[in-house]
Amino acid sequence: MNLSNLQLDKQKKILVVIICSLIIYIDFTFILKSQTSGINSLNPKITKLKNELTNFNRNLDNMRASQGKQSLATQKAIIMSSKIIAADQIPGLLQDISSQANKLDIKIGQIRPSRETINVKNVVAGNKFTLILINLDLTCDYHNLGKFINELENSQVFLGVQELKISTQLPDYMKQKVALVLKTYVTK
Repeated sequence: MNLSNLQLDKQKKILVVIICSLIIYIDFTFILKSQTSGINSLNPKITKLKNELTNFNRNLDNMRASQGKQSLATQKAIIMSSKIIAADQIPGLLQDISSQANKLDIKIGQIRPSRETINVKNVVAGNKFTLILINLDLTCDYHNLGKFINELENSQVFLGVQELKISTQLPDYMKQKVALVLKTYVTK
């Protein structure tokens, strides 16, 4: 072994160490720095998505809870509208219909109740019900008509729309002439 060879080996080792440290420096400076900045730029997006996901889940739970409450309210409305009145209460029912129409700015031209007897086959539990058709001639606009029908069908007394005919009125195009037939049942 010669001394010059040994010194040359040290120089090679130093050169290798310098090249390795240069590669490590370049790796940290350029490659890892861009990767860490890319990861850091994703952190706000990730937290934003997590917040949106928690808000979405919370709103979904609120929506499901409100749908449950709504279904309970509709069940109560169905239970409330199952009352059948006696035959002697028809004038009071007609008065209620008239007052409801007045509240909604609906002009009633005429109210005509008519009776029809139900077949014996349709008699429930021995009670005899009579079908009452209430013919109404109205003058109103569409929005108030919808509110009026909604109020009637959600009232405590069973009322349903049997027939509905809407025609325009020439002098006032905002008001329509409506022929509405409501049906209800009364006990004898």
